[in-house]
Amino acid sequence: MYIIRKSTALAFLLLSIVSGHVLAAPEHDFVVTGVVVNSGNARQLASFVRLLSEKSDYPMQAVFASSYTELSNILRDHPDSVGWTCGAPFVEDNKAYGQQLIAVPLFHGKPLYHSLILARRGRPEKRLADFKGEVLAYSDIRSNSGFVSPAYALHEKHIDISRYFRLTIDAGSHENSIKALLGGLADVAAVDEYVWVEYVKEHPEAAQRLTELERMGPYPFTPIVAGPKVDAATLKKLQDALTGMKAGSQIMLNLGLDGFTLEPVNFYEPIAKMLEAIRPDGHNAGFAQ
Repeated sequence: MYIIRKSTALAFLLLSIVSGHVLAAPEHDFVVTGVVVNSGNARQLASFVRLLSEKSDYPMQAVFASSYTELSNILRDHPDSVGWTCGAPFVEDNKAYGQQLIAVPLFHGKPLYHSLILARRGRPEKRLADFKGEVLAYSDIRSNSGFVSPAYALHEKHIDISRYFRLTIDAGSHENSIKALLGGLADVAAVDEYVWVEYVKEHPEAAQRLTELERMGPYPFTPIVAGPKVDAATLKKLQDALTGMKAGSQIMLNLGLDGFTLEPVNFYEPIAKMLEAIRPDGHNAGFAQ
C-alpha cells in the first residue's frame, strides 16, 4: 500500500513542478479508486482536490488506492482523510468505523446512476442471466455497480453469482472490465454508468463494439466521504466547497458532473438492503446508529 501511495505523491509533485507551481506539503489524503476512469485523469483529479483544498481550507493530496478495501483501510487508519468511494463500501464502512458522508455528486442533474450490463455486439444473449457458463468481468467485489447490483439481480432469480459463470474476473476497475470485453477476455461485464459515459468520450469506438443489455438501478451515486476524525466544522467547509462547484464550471465539465448535493446517510438504504440480501450473515450491512 505504501509503495502505491508514495509513488502517487511523487507523481503529483512532479506534475506541480512541471506546471510551474510547487505546492506546499499536503497534510491529508484525498483517496480515490474505481469511481472514475483512471487513464488520463491524474491532472483533472489533482486540480479537483487542489480546488477543494483551497475552498475548504483543508489541505489534501490526491492518493489512488488499488481497491475499495485499500481505500477503506486508509480512511480507517488515517481518520482525518477524505475520499471518493462507492455506495456499498460506504454502507459497510459507516457501520464498521463511522465513516462520514460529506456530499453526493450530481450526474445528469441527479445524485443517481445505473449499473450497466455490457457485452460485445452480435452476441445472442439479451440479459445477464443468459450468460450462464460464460466469463463475467467486474471491477471490485465491493463495487455496487460492478458486483453488488448484478449479484442482487441474480439473487432475485435464485441464482448464486459465484457459481453461475465459468469464470469471474476481478478486473480491478470499471475501465479494465471494459477492456476485458473489448479484448475478448470476458463475455459480459457490469460497469458503472458514469465511468462508461466518460470512457466513451475518450474512446468513442468502444460504443460501436459494445452494447448495453441491461440497466440496473438507479442507485445513489458514489459519495464523497470522510474518516471519523474529521470534525463537524471541517465537514461543513467541505460541504460548502463542494456544493459551490456549479454545473457548467470548468472543473465540473472536466469531471463530467453537474455539481454536488447533500443527502442524509439513509439515502444509501437501497444499497444496504441489497447487501443484506446477498450476504445472509449481515456482515457489515446497515448504518452506524
